[in-house]
Amino acid sequence: MERLRISSQWVKIINDIWGHKSRSMLVVLSIAVGVAVVGMINNARYYIERDLYGAFSQGTPASIQIYVSYFPESLADEVEGLRYVAAAQARRDESVELVAADGKTFDAVLSAAPDYSEMRVNQIEVEEGAPAPSLRGALVERQAAEALGIDIGDVVVVRLQDNKTYELHIQGIVHDLYALPYSISSEVMLYTNLETIQWIGGRAGYNRLDVLLEGNPHDRETALTQGTLIRDRLLEPAGYRAGSILIPGIQANPGEHWAQNQVQGFILILQIMSAMAIFLSGGLVVNTITAILNQQVKQIGIMRSVGAERLQIARMYVFNVLIFSLGGLALALPLGLLGSIGLGEFAASFLNFDLTLHNLAPDVLAIEIVIALAVPMAVALWPILKGTAISVYQAIYQYGQIQDAGMGRVQRLLFRLKFLPPPVMMSLQNTFRNLPRLGFTVITLTMAGATFVAALSTRASLNAMVGDLIRYAAYDVAISLSGGANRLAVQREAFRLEGVEVAEVWTRAGAVLMNPNGSEGEQLALIGLPVDTVTIDVKLLEGRWLVEGDARNLVLNEDLAQLLGDIEIGDTLRLKIGDTTRPFTVVGIASRHLSGPSAYLPYAELAKITGRSYPADEVRIRTSLDGFASQEEQDALAVAVEERFSNAGLSDSAARPRHNRLSFFSGPFQIILVVLVIMAGLLGIVGGLSLTGTMGINVLERTREIGVLRAVGATNPAIRQVVVVEGIFVAIVSWGLVTLISPSTSAALAAAVITAVLRSDVVFSFSFAGLLYWLGIVVIIGAVASLAPARSAVTLTVREVLDYE
Repeated sequence: MERLRISSQWVKIINDIWGHKSRSMLVVLSIAVGVAVVGMINNARYYIERDLYGAFSQGTPASIQIYVSYFPESLADEVEGLRYVAAAQARRDESVELVAADGKTFDAVLSAAPDYSEMRVNQIEVEEGAPAPSLRGALVERQAAEALGIDIGDVVVVRLQDNKTYELHIQGIVHDLYALPYSISSEVMLYTNLETIQWIGGRAGYNRLDVLLEGNPHDRETALTQGTLIRDRLLEPAGYRAGSILIPGIQANPGEHWAQNQVQGFILILQIMSAMAIFLSGGLVVNTITAILNQQVKQIGIMRSVGAERLQIARMYVFNVLIFSLGGLALALPLGLLGSIGLGEFAASFLNFDLTLHNLAPDVLAIEIVIALAVPMAVALWPILKGTAISVYQAIYQYGQIQDAGMGRVQRLLFRLKFLPPPVMMSLQNTFRNLPRLGFTVITLTMAGATFVAALSTRASLNAMVGDLIRYAAYDVAISLSGGANRLAVQREAFRLEGVEVAEVWTRAGAVLMNPNGSEGEQLALIGLPVDTVTIDVKLLEGRWLVEGDARNLVLNEDLAQLLGDIEIGDTLRLKIGDTTRPFTVVGIASRHLSGPSAYLPYAELAKITGRSYPADEVRIRTSLDGFASQEEQDALAVAVEERFSNAGLSDSAARPRHNRLSFFSGPFQIILVVLVIMAGLLGIVGGLSLTGTMGINVLERTREIGVLRAVGATNPAIRQVVVVEGIFVAIVSWGLVTLISPSTSAALAAAVITAVLRSDVVFSFSFAGLLYWLGIVVIIGAVASLAPARSAVTLTVREVLDYE
C-alpha cells in the first residue's frame, strides 16, 4: 500500500511536468541561463587566476625597475647581494622604429639580456626558433608577430634616432608576459643581445635593473623606499647615475600583474550581473509554482480529504522544483563551461596569456550545483507552504477563494477607457489580474532593460572620458625632439611646412616627490608649456590655470593628485629635480590624462630650473585653430614633419598623429562594451523567458474565458490579439520603469566600470539612444514571447475548454 502511494505521488509529479512541457522547459531554460552565467564568469575568473596570475608569478616578476646609466652585467650580481634583494636582472632597452615593407613605421623596443635561458627576473619564454638571438638577430614577441605577420626567417628593418636603418633576422618567437601586449601598447617588442645593439651603434652596457625584493612586498611605499636604498647605497656610490625607479604596471602593486586591479574590478562587476541573472530566473520559478498551485487547488483539497498530510503534498511540489533545478543544472554545466572558454580565450588574446586547460573548476562546479538547487528551492518554498496550507473546505467548496471578488482599482480605471477596442480592453485588464505574477515579470524585464541601458550609458561615459583625455592632445601632429634641440630652430622648421598655423614647443623634466620624512616617493613628469597653450584644452577640477610670472607654482593632473591622496589647492610639494629639492605650490588640478602622474608649470620657469636655454623636447603642430585636420591630412602632415625634422637634425622620432592617440584610448573601451552588452543580452534572454512563461500561464488559466470568446464568435486573429497585446503592454510597462531607474543604475555601473578599469572618477553621460533602443527591443521581446502562448490559445478546442479545471 505504501509503495502504491509513493508511486502515485511520482505519477502526479511526472504528469505535472510532462503535461505542460512548454512551461516546464521555460523554467528549466531560465534556471539554466542564470546558473550558466554564474559558471561562465566564475570559471573565466578561475582561468585568469590560474593561467595569467599563476604564470606571471612563476616567472619571478620584478618588484621595481631602476633605470641606470650604462653598467656591466656584474652590477646586477652586486645588487642581488644586498640583504633586501632576492634577485636582480640586467636589461637593456632602446627605442627604435620598425619599418614595414610598405614604408609604414611602428614603435618598437629593442631589448637585450645577458642570457635568455637563465633570466632571474621577468623571465621570457621562447616558444619557437632559437633559444637566444645571435649577432644581427632578434626574437619577436608573439602578439606583435601575429598582428604584423612576422615569422621566423623574416628580415625586419629597424630605424634608429639618427635615421640609420639596420636589418635584423627574426630567429624566434617569444612570449613575454611582463611587457604590455601589442594590443594595448601598439609597440613591437624585439629581443636581441648586447653585441647586436653595439653593432647598430649603441653603447656597451645595460641600462635597466629588474629587481625582485626580498619577501616580494606588495606595498608601493615599501618597494620605492627599498629602491631608493639600492640607489643611494650601491648605485650612486659606485659612480652610476640612477634615473627612474618604477613599479611595473598600471597603478599596480609590486609583484602583481600589471593589470590585476583592473581585471579583478571588472570581473567583480560581471559577478554582480550574474547574480542578477539568478535572481531573475528565480522569478519565473515562483510564477510557475504559484500558477500550478492555483490550478490544482481542488486536487490539493481532495488529497487532504483522503488523509494526505500537508508536508506530503508540499513534498511533491518540492520535487517538482527539484526536477526543474536538475534539468537546469544539466543544461547549465556545459553552457557555462563553453561560455567560460569563450570569455577566457577572449581575455587571453587581449592580455597575451594561454589557457592551459579547458576544464570546470571544482569550486565553480560546487557553486553551480548549490545555486541551481538552492535558489529555485528557496524562492519556491514560501508559495508551496502557503498553497498547501489550504483547508479541505476552502479548496473544494470555495475553490481556494482565488476567484475574482471583483475588479481591482487598476482594472476599474481601465474599464473607463471606453474608446479602446474590446480585445485591447480585455488585454489591459488581464494584465493586472494577478499582480504578484505581473510584478515578478515586470521586475525581470526592468532589470534586464536597466542593465542594457546602463551598458550603453557606460559606453557613452567611456566616450566622454575619451573626450576628456583627448582634449590634452589638441594638435594635428606631435613629435618628440632630440636632446639639445632649440625652440627657435624647431619653430622655424615647423613653420616652413605648408599650412602650419601653430607650432607650440614644450620642455620636460623628471622629478621625484619627497616624503615628509625626507625619503623619496613617487616619480612624476614636469611639463613646461606656454601659459596660453592652444594644444591642450585644460579641464580644471579645482583651482586655476597658470599665468605669466608664476614661479614655483604647479597645476597637477588628476593622476598625480590621486596618487598623493589628500592634496588641496595651496599645499606645498617638495620635488627633487636633478640633485636639488625645491618647494612648489599647487594652484590647480586638471582632469585625468592616463599618461602618468605629471604637473604643468610655465615654460620659462622650467627652463630656468633646468638651466637650459630655449629648450625643446616636443613640438605640437596645428594647421588650424578652428578645428583639426582629417585623418588622411594628419597622416600626410606626420610624414612631412618626420622628414623635415630629420633633415634638420632636430628629431629622428616618429611623428604622432592625433587620431592615433584617440584610437589608443578608445580601442580597449570597445572591448569592455562588448562584454557588458553580452551580459545585458543574457539578462534580456532571461527576461524574455520569464515573459513567455507568464503569458503561457495566463493563457492556461483563462482557458474558459477563451472558450466564451469562441462561443460568441471571436476569430483566431482576435484571440491572438488579446494575448499579444497583453505581452506588449507588459513590456511597455517594464520600459516605463526602466526610464525611471536607468539614470541611477547607469550612473552606478559607469562609475563601477570606470573606477575598476581606469581608477578614475566617472564622467557620466546617459544614453538616451540606449533607452530608445531598449523600447524597440522590449516590444519585440513582448511580441515574440506572446506568439507561442497566442498560438496555444487559438488552437484550443471546445472539448479542451470544457475539460479544463
